[in-house]
Amino acid sequence: MPVSIRSLNLSLAAALSLAALVPAGAATSTPLVATTPVRAVEVARVTGERGNSVAWLENAEGGVDLAIEVTPPTRPLVAAEFIEKHTPGEVFLAVAPPRMELPPALARREEALLRVADARRASLQRENEEALAKLPLVDVSTSSSLTAGCSDSFRAAVGNVYGSPSCGQAGLAVIEAVYSGGDTYCTSGCDYTLGAQDKGSCVPALKSCDIVEGSTLLYRLRTTTKGSPVMSHKGHGAHFGVANCSGDGPVVFKFQRGANVYTYQVGVGGMLHYYTGLLSLAPASAKDFVAYGSWDNGTPPSGSTYLDNYITVENNSGTDDRVIACGDIQVSYEMNDVSSPTCHGSGISLCHGSDCDSACFNCVGGSCG
Repeated sequence: MPVSIRSLNLSLAAALSLAALVPAGAATSTPLVATTPVRAVEVARVTGERGNSVAWLENAEGGVDLAIEVTPPTRPLVAAEFIEKHTPGEVFLAVAPPRMELPPALARREEALLRVADARRASLQRENEEALAKLPLVDVSTSSSLTAGCSDSFRAAVGNVYGSPSCGQAGLAVIEAVYSGGDTYCTSGCDYTLGAQDKGSCVPALKSCDIVEGSTLLYRLRTTTKGSPVMSHKGHGAHFGVANCSGDGPVVFKFQRGANVYTYQVGVGGMLHYYTGLLSLAPASAKDFVAYGSWDNGTPPSGSTYLDNYITVENNSGTDDRVIACGDIQVSYEMNDVSSPTCHGSGISLCHGSDCDSACFNCVGGSCG
């Protein structure tokens, strides 16, 4: 998930609570254990080497969450880049053994995918493997420590797994708002098609230089710390991750979305990252509609999926305890016209609804005839 430099500079490092907690040694040594209260029901799990796994969990909202367990320096079973562009069912087909069918909880939500599962499986596996191949294998035993227990290489591995190089970077202990993504919509060569259903109504016709960009506004946590970091904000979905750099036992990774509370243990040297709510706000309605300003319809900070989200880490107060904690809460999805100013000649640009001189364009200084 690339993050742009259009930061809103809302640093709130003071919001990271470092209150003393129950010693980590009081916890069990199991690397990853779901403990109560948990409102999501696991419907499928695929396990790989060193206990690396992907679990699909049916939540109380009617959606399916993803929990990815990793032991660096091994690569995860699925790349964050792949997850953020696909449905939970497609993720399953990409990582499950060839003869394993979609579980009922995924099949009933993705009936169209179920009908073409066998045909899609190979291409989805290949796409995930290509995304994983971009992640370098890191030797976590050799680099010197920047902060007690968190080596340079472990930080790099965590950022690779989480899908953001800022996750695990030294010196970061902030909560801020940033724009991420930069998904493009156009007639060809972009992430998504622009106006697939109604572009035929555009006069003049759309060109490849007519480009719309969608960006997700994220409320973001990045920290390496001893103690209990905290972040909370409303959003349409959330991506949370905790990696346990060092200490005398597991830490407790606790988060909440709406009324659903989740608690996991993450052992020393392990990592868990979790997607809940919407995996991605893209694509916007611009994929299908462009006329009369429809391209400008993103996702506002409101609606039935705009819920409270919260993350914290507990049992992280021992002398050598250190965790990397990261969070990305999706606040909104905003659309911008980034077309070339000379695409149709001077004075012709995609219209916003109130300024349309034709179905798709504002024609001040030019002609839409």
